[in-house]
Amino acid sequence: MSTPDAGSLVNRYLDASFLVTKRFDTQIRERVGQILTMDQFCSLRLINEKQSCTPSDLADLLCIGKSSITALVNKLVDRDLVHRAGDERDRRVVYLTLTETGREVYRETEQEIQQILEPYLVHFTPEEVRNFIESFEKLAALLTHEGGQENE
Repeated sequence: MSTPDAGSLVNRYLDASFLVTKRFDTQIRERVGQILTMDQFCSLRLINEKQSCTPSDLADLLCIGKSSITALVNKLVDRDLVHRAGDERDRRVVYLTLTETGREVYRETEQEIQQILEPYLVHFTPEEVRNFIESFEKLAALLTHEGGQENE
């Protein structure tokens, strides 16, 4: 973006992003912090959604290093939230699945987070919410590509 007000737009984005992230993170931590960290919740969410999720997949999706993902997965396994299962054909591959306890904790935490966010959504029309989410998803997709280039 080479418009004269690009700096102003970037600053507005940074200010809003920082405030929203800090406030929601604080509210979420206060409500569910004793149960799960945000990284743990996001891990459970991704394992729940992704068929055949490996620790490497999780590290890529969470944008964290392989050594950090090992510690995170170990904590989830120790708490009986996640189960590790080896691949029958390739013993180097490990798949992660939620245990019954993990599914229950994930569902309860997801409901808590939804209750935190819902009161704010009533201030927007469904179209505004959809447009915001679609724009935010587009930004997320661009961030996964070098230099912010869209896939051709």
